[in-house]
Amino acid sequence: METLGLVIAALAGLAIAAIGVLYLMRPRMMATVFGLPALPHEDATPWLRIKGIRDLTTGVVAGVLILLAPSTVIGWTLLAFAIIPAGDAVTILAARGDVKAAWRIHGTTAAVMIVGAILLLSA
Repeated sequence: METLGLVIAALAGLAIAAIGVLYLMRPRMMATVFGLPALPHEDATPWLRIKGIRDLTTGVVAGVLILLAPSTVIGWTLLAFAIIPAGDAVTILAARGDVKAAWRIHGTTAAVMIVGAILLLSA
C-alpha cells in the first residue's frame, strides 16, 4: 500500500508541475478550464502566471520530498497539499462557477491525494 501512496504522490506532483508550466506558457487558455465563472481581464494575465509559478514549485517540492523524505513525511505533506484543490473547489462553488469542474477536477484531485496520504500514513 505504501507503494501505491508513493505513486499517487508522484503523479500528483508531476501533474501540478505540468499544470504550472502550462499556466506559465498559456495562462488564459488554462484559466478557461479552471472552473471560475469569468476570466480575469487581459491586464490581469500576470496573476495567472503567478499561479503557474506556485503550481510548478508545489510539484518540485513534492518531487524533492519523494526523493529524500520518509513515507510519513510525504503522507503528511500530501494531506496538507490536498487543501489546495479542496480550496479551489470551494472557491469555484462559492463564485457560482462550473460545478462539474469544481467536483470532477478539484474535488477528485483532493480526494485522491487524501487517499494517497492515508496509504502513506498507515504504512
